[in-house]
Amino acid sequence: MAGAGLLRGHAQSAPAPTTAAGAPEKVVSAPAPAAGQQEKPPTGNAADETQKQQIASDCADLLKMAADLKSAVDKTTKDTLSLTVVRKASEIEQLAHKVRTGSP
Repeated sequence: MAGAGLLRGHAQSAPAPTTAAGAPEKVVSAPAPAAGQQEKPPTGNAADETQKQQIASDCADLLKMAADLKSAVDKTTKDTLSLTVVRKASEIEQLAHKVRTGSP
């Protein structure tokens, strides 16, 4: 009979695997850690942590520099940019490139 496994759009679960003798197969799971030992979640090595901290520090510096640049730009007139503003923008570009590429 076609569709015998379907009941109003829901499929029935598959039967449990059986052995050749017809008995249900035993499911073996991974062994539990020995008493007193805990499983350690996979973590990055120290170099990865140091790199993450450096990137976070550089991003915080970028944020501060961008805020400083905005306040400096707000102090200038509509048609002029000071040399300080141009230098700050260049420093921001260099630091952003460093963060983006991961170069020291």
